[in-house]
Amino acid sequence: MQGLVLTERIVQRIAAQGCLLVLNLGLTWYRGWREIVIYPDAFVPQRSYTDEAGVVHETRYPHLGEAWQGGPLIFSAADVAGRAGDEANVVIHEFAHKLDMLDGSANGLPPLHADMRVAAWADTFSVAYDNFCRRADLGLEGAIDAYAAESPAEFFAVLSEVFFLRPAILAQIYPPVYEQLRLFYRQDPLARSTQAFP
Repeated sequence: MQGLVLTERIVQRIAAQGCLLVLNLGLTWYRGWREIVIYPDAFVPQRSYTDEAGVVHETRYPHLGEAWQGGPLIFSAADVAGRAGDEANVVIHEFAHKLDMLDGSANGLPPLHADMRVAAWADTFSVAYDNFCRRADLGLEGAIDAYAAESPAEFFAVLSEVFFLRPAILAQIYPPVYEQLRLFYRQDPLARSTQAFP
C-alpha cells in the first residue's frame, strides 16, 4: 500500500461520488467489475505502443485515476481527498468512464435510455467536441479542463465532472450538452440549491 492509510473519509468520498452518477439510474449501471485500487498519490504506469512505422514506444507519465474495461477503477488517494483549488474530480471522471464502457468501448457514447436518441447525442457531442478542440488548439483556456480535447471519451468524462460540480458553466457554454447529460443521468444539478459537491 506504499504507506497509504485508507481512511474512512477516502472510502466515503469514493462511494458517495460514485453513487452520485447513478443516483437515478441504479447500481446495475456499474455491472461487470468490482475492484477499486487506491495509490497514495499519482501513479506512474509503464505502457508501450507501436506506431505506424512499427516502432515500439515506452511511456511513463503520472496518472490521478484510471478505468479499465472489465477491470478495476484506480485512484490516487491524494486526488480523491481533493487538492486546493481543484475544479476537477477524478472520482466522477473515472466512474463516468465506467458508464461509457458499458457497451464495450469508451467512446463518449454510453448506452442511452430508450427515450433518448443516439443521433441527437452524437450530433450534440460532436458539435461541442469539435468546437472545444478548435478552442483548445488556439490556446483559448476556458472554464473546462483542456484534457477534454484528448478524445470523445475524455470529453464525456470531463463534461460529466462539470455537469455535477459546476452545472451553470456547462449550461452556459454548451446548453445542448447539458440537456443530453440531464437526460442521461436523470438529474438536473443546475436546479439544486447547491452547486458544489462536498
